[in-house]
Amino acid sequence: MPERTSALNRIRRWLVIVSLPLAIVLLAFWTPDYQPPIFDAQVHYNQNAWQRVRVEAIANGIRELNVRWLLVGSTPNEGTWRLVEALPERVIPMWIPETERDARDRWMEDEAQLRAMEESLTQRPYRGVGELWFNRRDIDHPGVRRLLELARARDLVLHLRTDAGAIRELFAIDPELRILWAHAGVYDDAGVVSEMLGRYPNLWIELSHRNDATPQGRLVPRWRQLVIDHSQRVLVGTGTYTPDLWFQYRTILSNHREWLAELPENVAMRVAHQNGMKLFRLVDTVN
Repeated sequence: MPERTSALNRIRRWLVIVSLPLAIVLLAFWTPDYQPPIFDAQVHYNQNAWQRVRVEAIANGIRELNVRWLLVGSTPNEGTWRLVEALPERVIPMWIPETERDARDRWMEDEAQLRAMEESLTQRPYRGVGELWFNRRDIDHPGVRRLLELARARDLVLHLRTDAGAIRELFAIDPELRILWAHAGVYDDAGVVSEMLGRYPNLWIELSHRNDATPQGRLVPRWRQLVIDHSQRVLVGTGTYTPDLWFQYRTILSNHREWLAELPENVAMRVAHQNGMKLFRLVDTVN
């Protein structure tokens, strides 16, 4: 028995010696498969990130990770245009009111911001407004009405962080609005979100920061059914509102790709990037 044990140990050591170089060679030639391409529908390059996360690092990472499009709204808006300059073929710029964090849901009362909105949306090639904080009680505010007029006139997408009631009232005012519902309503459950998508054909959702829907890279059953039922109007996003989230960017995308891999391929491709292209009427020009 001791002789047999000794022989087995020698075999094990030999296998380790033989297999280790092979493993090293395989690792050296292994490259991650960053598929499918991603339309990131929730990106911020806010001032709090400028010193810690360089534009060049973001641009290199975006190209490596096969992120074809970034929907970007930053505070201040200068952050968005820094990314536009670095990645002009990939960044879709969105205008955001440049208000203090504790006043971000009162933008419609700031006359200076309303004038800036009108001037900016007229003078620069923004594709929409948001992520914009919005309350149902503000539907009839003159500042909100000014925004809706601009959205109609310039065919803008409204990327709104708000509740289901506000979405309903906005579509009652104008059913032709195109609304991207930030964080799929933030706190609304899958039943509410599914009902809203079924009722409003011009409503899209993005699943950034919905860890209840995709915990640890897995879709929970009720959200999986929602994604399949409404597969043409669901998007993904990373929600990089702090520098730390930029440092986690690779992991966040990996988690998205994990749950996308659970879906039928045609559904996964729509959610990963095709729906964003459709919403913003894009043609794929990225090589």
